[in-house]
Amino acid sequence: MAWQRMMAARPDAALDLERRIGEFLAAHVQPLQRSGYAGAALDKFLANLGDWADIGTRVRWPYGSVDASLAERLRPLARARMPELFPGA
Repeated sequence: MAWQRMMAARPDAALDLERRIGEFLAAHVQPLQRSGYAGAALDKFLANLGDWADIGTRVRWPYGSVDASLAERLRPLARARMPELFPGA
């Protein structure tokens, strides 16, 4: 929602944030996707990384789960790179 509000109020800042989100996804999520993780596993990984849902990263067989420790390691990087998405962080 913060990004959506930013799009209306500060479109240049929203475009910059979009670029940074894309860079983060390209560097850290797309490699997981290319290695075979399903969309549901990536969704849970991102929810865990964002620390907005206490759902862990485990998905049911036959899908592979992204290790939660990767989300923990990337969380500070994501917060530093995209602080607008982590209010109060």
